[in-house]
Amino acid sequence: MQRHETDHTVVADFFAQGYRVSGTFIGGSRSLPDVIYDPSTDYLLIRDAYLSPITAPASIGAHYASTILTKRNLDFVLTLEQKDGLRRDQRYTLGTYTFGICLTVPFFEIRGRLQSSNRTFDPRIFLSGEAGAFITLLDATARCTFDPQTSYEGGAVVVSRAAISFLGEQPLPDTTAS
Repeated sequence: MQRHETDHTVVADFFAQGYRVSGTFIGGSRSLPDVIYDPSTDYLLIRDAYLSPITAPASIGAHYASTILTKRNLDFVLTLEQKDGLRRDQRYTLGTYTFGICLTVPFFEIRGRLQSSNRTFDPRIFLSGEAGAFITLLDATARCTFDPQTSYEGGAVVVSRAAISFLGEQPLPDTTAS
């Protein structure tokens, strides 16, 4: 019997050093977050890539049939669907507790929900122990610090821990009120 692997193709926005690259990641049997979190890979191959400055998202500076992004210079990746931002293990075992998180990376303030298995959130403990090289937040908004009218939203954001300069907990919106 022949086995067919899932083709992990995701259109996403990749942010690094003041630029946004919108393009398609084709991972074959590996999902985008599985490749991002993998310490043995240094690059992401993006197809049909459009480069634009973060303050002018509608202004296309260039188009590339394919391009390589270095993971060490990546600030964050924003996906439209939550499932496209979750590692394989996260799809089945998201933490029981949810925390509202606000963090900053160069040129952006990012807000989203963090799923954790810990009952309480301590940013120092989280960054020094629980977090890996990248952090996944759900239902994310990234607002440009130079132009607050420019923001990007997605189902998930994968943020480079090395790019974070501020991380704090914020209250989650009350969803029980009508």
